[in-house]
Amino acid sequence: MAKYSVRHDKTEVRGGFLSDGKVALGLTVGLLSAISFFVFGQQELSDFGAQNSLQVIPIVISVLVAGASTTLAAKALTEQSRVREAATDPVLIAHFGQREDAREVITFNVSNVGAGAALNVALDIEEPEDNLLKRDLFVNIFDKHHIFTVIPQNKAVKFSLGVGWQLLGEKPLPPFAVSLVYEDLAGGEYRSNFVLDIREMAKLGADKSPEMRMVSALEKIALSVEQKNKSDVFAK
Repeated sequence: MAKYSVRHDKTEVRGGFLSDGKVALGLTVGLLSAISFFVFGQQELSDFGAQNSLQVIPIVISVLVAGASTTLAAKALTEQSRVREAATDPVLIAHFGQREDAREVITFNVSNVGAGAALNVALDIEEPEDNLLKRDLFVNIFDKHHIFTVIPQNKAVKFSLGVGWQLLGEKPLPPFAVSLVYEDLAGGEYRSNFVLDIREMAKLGADKSPEMRMVSALEKIALSVEQKNKSDVFAK
């Protein structure tokens, strides 16, 4: 099994014949072709005189201007299509993390780092060749999970996997494969494959985060105030 391999494939929803200005673009190209044939196909170049040439020049200029306009319009349509796609293009990644309230606990996360919501997310995790009972997993992520209806943009699904020293230790949990299949708001389908290795979480430390330190300090203050209030009541 290759380590840290990532593959991200997208199956786009094909638009109809009338979508994205295809008809207008086709009619413009056809009209330009007809005008060109009428101008240059009716007479051979050897029959052109000076007067005919002067009459043709405005038509040729009009054809060139129309062709340039068509090219710019087609490019603008392409850019608009890419912008619309980027606005609804979710990107799900599978990775490890640490719980904020207990940083010694390693989590398995599926995060949406794209620009749109991911719908109908199917998560499939291959069970490694290991004795999982000895790992004391909080959540057995290797069991088949029900489809997630939606994972919004900049949100994540987090599973508390287990304590760091039980997952790492002298014999770490072997690498395992993760497969994600999901859709975007336009119906496009995505497939992502990852291979995760728990050893990347080694030596990261388990110190409390600043947020949890603030919570602990507030709890101590609240407990101190409560005890003081009780002492005042008994003193009366």
